[in-house]
Amino acid sequence: MEKAIQLTPVQEQTLAFIKSYIAKHGKSPTITELQKALKLRSVRSVTQRLESLEKKGFIRRDRFQHRSIKVLENVSVYMERDFVAVPVIASAGCDAMEVYAQDEFGEFIAVDRKVLGRTTSVAAIKAVGDSMEDAGIKNGDFVIVEVTDRVQDNDRVVAIIGNMAVIKRYTHSGDYVVLQPENKKAGYHPIVVREEDSKIFGKVLSIIPNTEWEDDIKIEYYDGFAPRG
Repeated sequence: MEKAIQLTPVQEQTLAFIKSYIAKHGKSPTITELQKALKLRSVRSVTQRLESLEKKGFIRRDRFQHRSIKVLENVSVYMERDFVAVPVIASAGCDAMEVYAQDEFGEFIAVDRKVLGRTTSVAAIKAVGDSMEDAGIKNGDFVIVEVTDRVQDNDRVVAIIGNMAVIKRYTHSGDYVVLQPENKKAGYHPIVVREEDSKIFGKVLSIIPNTEWEDDIKIEYYDGFAPRG
């Protein structure tokens, strides 16, 4: 039977990471791994979340064994319906081409399915820099990206130039791609490259501010990127 007990957003986030970690590694994460992945300041913050999940009957753990967290069977339907664990697969520069694109992940973000709509190929990218602040993307925020190269003018995108990744507003002009920053105060300049010298990794769907999320998971949307039915 499906659980009637509801979880808070931070509990959803924690449970989603545990499930995804077990699916990938075949074992549960350690307290230290949870603290690092969830970006919590203390081990106590992790144990408080685990205690809440255990009291609500979503996990079971043996405090005297290493990697002893077990997700109980009746949780799966609840998580599949409401939240998706999206992998953080890269960092991308918002101020200059100085951050290397990565092809690995050990961190996840729990995202409401309403954010994704019918999109099935998604990833989270961590923003570095402030050149996209006018678009609501600040240093350390996470952007949820639909992995696609099918974008239109004025879409916010993650683009790969060489082995660097950047987040910018996309426009196309003849044989050139223009990657436009959005920070009027800082005086950043557009990046202009030939089309064949760049690759569009994906289109930005939403922004998740970089907070500890002790009370809520806050998700902000660009105009035109509201949740789809």
